[in-house]
Amino acid sequence: MYRVTFESGVTGLVDDDTRWHLVNQARTRKWEVTPVRRGWVITLPSGSLVAVLRESHVSALT
Repeated sequence: MYRVTFESGVTGLVDDDTRWHLVNQARTRKWEVTPVRRGWVITLPSGSLVAVLRESHVSALT
């Protein structure tokens, strides 16, 4: 799973297919995609940042 966090504070979990689609769309649209540890930071045309980071651990419901 990957955590997507927008600069505004909105966050959510996405699966690998959704992560691939998001990063691929950013590259296709020629948005800046910067690799960082455990993921990427995408700079949107507005200048806002979106972090797409692999979750270090997603615990199961207990």
